[in-house]
Amino acid sequence: MADSKNNKTIIYRCDGVNCRKKKGKLLDFYIKKYKLKDKLEVEDMDCNNKCEMAPVIHLHPEDIWFSEKDLGTIVKRHILNK
Repeated sequence: MADSKNNKTIIYRCDGVNCRKKKGKLLDFYIKKYKLKDKLEVEDMDCNNKCEMAPVIHLHPEDIWFSEKDLGTIVKRHILNK
């Protein structure tokens, strides 16, 4: 699914203190590996108090909340296979 106004899937990543501490480069790695720059928009979001999942990512418009450790599965199921 893509956002209707710009035809891109949006990934929001938490910019809260706990997520910033644990945030790796995995999202950037997948964007480069699968050449997703034109299909994906990445936006920072305020803390959503899901710190136990840090670093937290939200896929829009699918409304899927997940941790960075699940990023590979989410990219394959919801971005590459649409």
